[in-house]
Amino acid sequence: MQTAFREPEKTVLVHLAAGLGNIILATPMLLALSRSGFAVDLLVDGDYGETADLLRGWSALRAVYNGTAGERPPQSYELRIPALPPFYWSRFAADYSDPPRPADTLFYRDEQAYYLEFARRLGCEVEEPPYYFLPAAPDERNEITADTLVLAPGCKTGEMAAKRWPHFPCLAECFGDVVVVGTADDLHNFDGTPMRFPSHARSLVGRLSLRETADVMAAAGVVVANDSGLGHIAGAVGTPTILLFGPTPDATLGRLPPNVKVLRAGLACEPCWFGDRFGVCAGRVACMPLIEPATVAAAIAQIQNQVSALAPEEKAKMKRLPLVRIQSTR
Repeated sequence: MQTAFREPEKTVLVHLAAGLGNIILATPMLLALSRSGFAVDLLVDGDYGETADLLRGWSALRAVYNGTAGERPPQSYELRIPALPPFYWSRFAADYSDPPRPADTLFYRDEQAYYLEFARRLGCEVEEPPYYFLPAAPDERNEITADTLVLAPGCKTGEMAAKRWPHFPCLAECFGDVVVVGTADDLHNFDGTPMRFPSHARSLVGRLSLRETADVMAAAGVVVANDSGLGHIAGAVGTPTILLFGPTPDATLGRLPPNVKVLRAGLACEPCWFGDRFGVCAGRVACMPLIEPATVAAAIAQIQNQVSALAPEEKAKMKRLPLVRIQSTR
């Protein structure tokens, strides 16, 4: 009796690094590799120590190693993908012997296409790439429901804080069920002044792990965030998400999923991040305050009305998963 020949599973180690957003934008590459029959091990050197936890338990990955915490794969690999942003490459170049990498210009033109190019070179089909994705199980333990508006008012500090929208507290006044997530630093504007939210807004700031924050946002009705790691997490877990952009570009991120809506003030000088940064407004970052709270509130109401009109089975599809199995990490 003949046994059908089965091609041996190909194992590849993918190395990701940099910020939360960068790593999330690389997930379509991970899906492309998995769907093409690769067994994918992942090494994560994230700016945030908990980044690797976001990807644990996902059936697209065989193993996840947290390089930031000193974890390293216990085996060697014939296939290794150093899918590192150009601005991170110098930190790890010595670990790789002249690997072929896409042109840096592709990264700054379409970041997701840059990562997908690594998969394409291994023979993966990427003509119709999947949307970015994170495994998350909606967590309603904090009374988060489909009526809850989650606000993520922060982003990285320093010059990156110029991306912070100053009107989150005003937006919170417009809705009854509001939850704020992030870290204590996230409650400060670019100029250092504190954000003061109304008393009815529930704060989970500093109380959740990164994975728990993802699960909370997965249970919410809508998330509003700056161009930030938490904003991209919200979009990646399937929740209707409004991302507020100003000085940074959104087109260079690549294709965003249909549950993500980008809002801008629309000034002629934006985005200025890769040009005369803050030059036209002399460092005031004039674009962010010009996004009116009423505009954002109207966008939220539109999403809520659209979701309310859906049949139950259509609502269920909103949280559809590229791969079925998500193992519990709790």
